[in-house]
Amino acid sequence: MDDGFTADGRRKQRRVSSRSQSVARDKLDTLKTEIKIHGSPLGNQTVAEWGAFWLETICKPKLKPQPYRTYRAILATWVIPAIGKKKVKEVRPSDLQRIYAKIKTAGHTATASKTHTVLSSMFESARLEKLVGDNVAKSVRAPKPLKKARDTLAPEETMRILNAANTSAGTKWLVSLYAGIRQGERLGATIDSVDFGTGLFTVLWGLSEANYEHGCDGTCSAKAAGHCPKKQLVTPDDMEYRVLKGRLMLLPPKSGESRTFPLPVSLLALLRSQILELDNQPNPHGLLWPAKDGSPITSGVDQAEWKALLIQAGVDRPTATTHWARHTAISDLTASGVPERVIGEIVGHKSPGVTGRYQHVSSRDAADAMGKLEERRQIEG
Repeated sequence: MDDGFTADGRRKQRRVSSRSQSVARDKLDTLKTEIKIHGSPLGNQTVAEWGAFWLETICKPKLKPQPYRTYRAILATWVIPAIGKKKVKEVRPSDLQRIYAKIKTAGHTATASKTHTVLSSMFESARLEKLVGDNVAKSVRAPKPLKKARDTLAPEETMRILNAANTSAGTKWLVSLYAGIRQGERLGATIDSVDFGTGLFTVLWGLSEANYEHGCDGTCSAKAAGHCPKKQLVTPDDMEYRVLKGRLMLLPPKSGESRTFPLPVSLLALLRSQILELDNQPNPHGLLWPAKDGSPITSGVDQAEWKALLIQAGVDRPTATTHWARHTAISDLTASGVPERVIGEIVGHKSPGVTGRYQHVSSRDAADAMGKLEERRQIEG
């Protein structure tokens, strides 16, 4: 059948075939319907084929390493085994519902929600490429993760930790407990994050662990790209980055934009001492809290140092992760009567009360928020 014209004016012919005349007729009818509704035939790629292409050409250039690893793992673990052999255009809402049900049955409600996000993006890209007429994921209600209380430290525990960390060496924990910075933001903080003239701290970077890819064109026998003798570091195409050591690199914060907040005067004084002490040790990357040899502190070492601080402070919380410091800062700011909008601006947390981008905070409201938190903790102490 005819399907328009090529760029040089020749007719485009579409053909179908089958050993059965009735099957061939059905295929032809389907082809005619696709051209009539969508303007051209839909693609015949399978979910596995499209998923691999989508990850490599669309996701890898724009995603940070950790989200990319999450997307890849979700497709490999839950999606491809279930519907990988199906053509993209043949996937139905019920197929996705079965995937979500299986994930939730396994006890991973948050993963079910993330899987819907991944599939929504993947099928939207397929729609734009005219592999499908509609984004099938939009016809499925997104699974909601179970809400659970955030783990926080009790006020008396927080005060013990603040007292134990009240040295220049403990400033990374003090900033975390006051402003709720994330672990990657803490480990990627640079000396120029602190402006002593204005008393402001700016989150400029987040430490991230990049991915490797094969550089051998598939000639080596290594399954993992990290074992390839010609391995290459995957760097983002559309964002600023700084490679530090091995797979460790600095990338923009989670929102893609920096954010700024004030700090108490006493904490700024300790930070000044911390920076002066860095003159006596290697620090080639200009990190604010580097390891003794000047390399970035890894997440595992950071967690071990947090555990050691809790033991030093006499806080018996064996399950406490470094993220508890962030949760505690948010909880204490809330208890101090700070408006949600201001808290969101300080900790970089998107919420209905905050605009769609992270805002720079140098306002009187933010300074008042830190004052209220300082006052609350002095009373508790």
